[in-house]
Amino acid sequence: MIGAVSRLAASEARARLVLVGVVGVLFLAGAWATSATAGGAADPSLDDVFRLGGYPLVSAVLLLGWTVGRFPLFAAIALCAGLAWGGRVPSRARLVHARAVPRWFVYGTRAGMFGALAFLASAAVLPLFDLLVLGTWAGAATFTLAGAYVLAYGSLTALLSVWTRADAAGAAVLAALAHLWHGALRSGAADAVPRGVGRFFSLVLPPQGALHALEGAFAGVEPIPWDAFGYVAGYAGLLAALTAVSLMLRDV
Repeated sequence: MIGAVSRLAASEARARLVLVGVVGVLFLAGAWATSATAGGAADPSLDDVFRLGGYPLVSAVLLLGWTVGRFPLFAAIALCAGLAWGGRVPSRARLVHARAVPRWFVYGTRAGMFGALAFLASAAVLPLFDLLVLGTWAGAATFTLAGAYVLAYGSLTALLSVWTRADAAGAAVLAALAHLWHGALRSGAADAVPRGVGRFFSLVLPPQGALHALEGAFAGVEPIPWDAFGYVAGYAGLLAALTAVSLMLRDV
């Protein structure tokens, strides 16, 4: 039964799987180009990059380094989109009714499969990118960061998919808002926001503060802040529970 659900899920998500793979290859191509531009040197300094291409090249390298850290976010949203569209997809409806497969089993298998694929793609791209550009990588912090992003945004996209087909767009918007809100908190700009509104934003938006702490450990090759990872896991668990309740309410 797991095989049938997995094969159907892979068939439905073929285009998104290809998209994630193409984006990952583009990141690695950018890493290779950066290394080649710097003469193949491991861990080229920004001064070296500036001498070769000036401010435009420095900006491009910094942007590339920042965006590759969000590859797990992209992979989780892309693969988990449409996770719980349920009986609206004819092939999935036939599987549920013809084989008497419980809906929770279908959704749970899809969530586990797509989450695992997003994590595996991220666990391949991030270390290879660092090895190409820096000649080293962050070790276990890489996998922790990838897992945290997949947990946070995979669960968020799954919850949104229960109620709307715009789940990927909604998750992307919430991700952008979470980054902006975290920046406002760090800069002190959030002090001008009423306390109740600020607490509401901190409650409903993805836990970018905890993710930022994990990013810091990843970027600085520092000890992993397991309390931050635990916070993200708790957030994902809460959204998973809300997704289950939402599915029961929708299918009543």
